[in-house]
Amino acid sequence: MTIAAAALLLIALGASARWTWWRASKPGLKVLCYHKVGVPPPGSRLKDLWVSPRKFRSQVKYLLDNGYATLTFSDLRKAHETGADLPEKSVLITFDDGYENNYSIAWPILKELGAKGNIFVVFNTIGKANLWHSPASEPWVNMATLEQLREMQESGVIEFGSHTMSHPRLSSLEPENAAWELAESKRQLEAALGREMFAFAYPYGDGAYAPAVREKALETGYLFDFSFTQGKTPWPWDRKAGPLDRLFIRGRDNNWDLALQLSRGASRL
Repeated sequence: MTIAAAALLLIALGASARWTWWRASKPGLKVLCYHKVGVPPPGSRLKDLWVSPRKFRSQVKYLLDNGYATLTFSDLRKAHETGADLPEKSVLITFDDGYENNYSIAWPILKELGAKGNIFVVFNTIGKANLWHSPASEPWVNMATLEQLREMQESGVIEFGSHTMSHPRLSSLEPENAAWELAESKRQLEAALGREMFAFAYPYGDGAYAPAVREKALETGYLFDFSFTQGKTPWPWDRKAGPLDRLFIRGRDNNWDLALQLSRGASRL
């Protein structure tokens, strides 16, 4: 091997080491976290929150082609409460916030391919826009309407959980205000959708590992609470030990990234 070839090989190995292929596989529950499915609008500085329709379809197809069972929150509750084993290869597909593109793009893809998903909804922005974002960094886009949420629920393809009333950083609120965000969103979503809301995701992941905030979430009556921390959580789950972590799927991720997330718990360093 020439010196030039050896140098190129070292550069290639160094670059590939940024991916986690060389790490050992890690056990644990696989929970994918998406936000928006579509094309980022002009001016978006949060492009990693957007996964293109083509990539999303490819990723869901990858899961199904590789024998994964896509679970709903109800499937997970049944296994947790009965002690039954989950399918050997199982995954939860989750979406944060409740965007209209979850209805217009993601849901039809899931329905067509025969997969299931779960959406954490910000109650006060149903039928409005993502008002918690500064338009300077992320232009406002439409959120799903209540009618659209109900249609997705009735299809049996999508289940819902809470993502608070207004998407705040819970640890920055006064305790009584944080408690209200947690409890009122549960109450309002249950009234609007006619189903128990037993799953919750912390906006920004904030408060998931803050004992006082997490205690309020569990006191509110949520069975499952999901973080935004990258990784997998041992299953069966010790609820007292901490929330369920997730695997954030970025707009730049491809199917190799997805495979590494599923096996290693992260795709890149």
